[in-house]
Amino acid sequence: MKLPLFISTLTLMLSATTVMANDLSSLSTSISSHGNTPLKLYVLDCGRIDARDLSLFNPNIKKGTFKALANPCYLIQHEKGLLLWDTGLSDQLYGLNNGIEVMDGAFNMSVVKTLASQLDEIKVKPTDINYLAFSHLHNDHTGNAKLFMDATWLMQEPEHAMAHSEHAKNYGYSPQDYILDKKVNITKLTGDHDVFGDGSVVIIATPGHSAGHQSLFVDLPKTGAVVLSGDLYHFKENRDNYAMPGWNNKKQTIHSFALVDNILDQTQAALWIHHDLDEFSAQQKSPYFYQ
Repeated sequence: MKLPLFISTLTLMLSATTVMANDLSSLSTSISSHGNTPLKLYVLDCGRIDARDLSLFNPNIKKGTFKALANPCYLIQHEKGLLLWDTGLSDQLYGLNNGIEVMDGAFNMSVVKTLASQLDEIKVKPTDINYLAFSHLHNDHTGNAKLFMDATWLMQEPEHAMAHSEHAKNYGYSPQDYILDKKVNITKLTGDHDVFGDGSVVIIATPGHSAGHQSLFVDLPKTGAVVLSGDLYHFKENRDNYAMPGWNNKKQTIHSFALVDNILDQTQAALWIHHDLDEFSAQQKSPYFYQ
């Protein structure tokens, strides 16, 4: 570990922790960790990403290190409606045996099972989805957004602004995924958001990886609470070492690390790291659901 970087990160972590009280005070009015609301959470396979240079996600990892990454989506069924969290890689990649090369070969992206077919398997039509929320609008999370134009889209206002700016493509966004001919009902959030109004499913603003990155708290009555991290961390090693991609906003990311740590401590929630393939492989996939 590079000691100056460690000391700098630790200093920022301690600084961030001092402001957590206000953040948690506002969150505590929303988050429930009592498991009182019937919920179902389906884990969906929304593609695979082969990363050929892991140093892009963590500068302390040797350049050229390979790692296979998962790319899930999640469906949450609440008595008041359905929320889909992320839409993964485009179903149009299905059937391409060698996937597609991205960023001059830094990544290979592929799909072995379409999102549409997985929803159909559990008798859910795209038009049944009430809410579509994105952890952020990078292109590995928005590939099938067009299927859900009848849903209300939930995203942070800064994410909407950046993803719709003239520079969007320079920051990992694919506007063709989410700028559509048909008008979509978009709710621009300015912080945390209680989706169904009872504290069981709460969007948590966790900026840093992108301007309006967000994570999701889900209070499952039998399994226990979970936090879907989005790209706050890409895999367990980054979580363990509080490492981040070089393009992240460091100050925001450190603040979001500390915020999520405190939520996990406060609620005893499990952390589901979005792209960690080992974690994803251990999870039971749809049509099974967690309760």
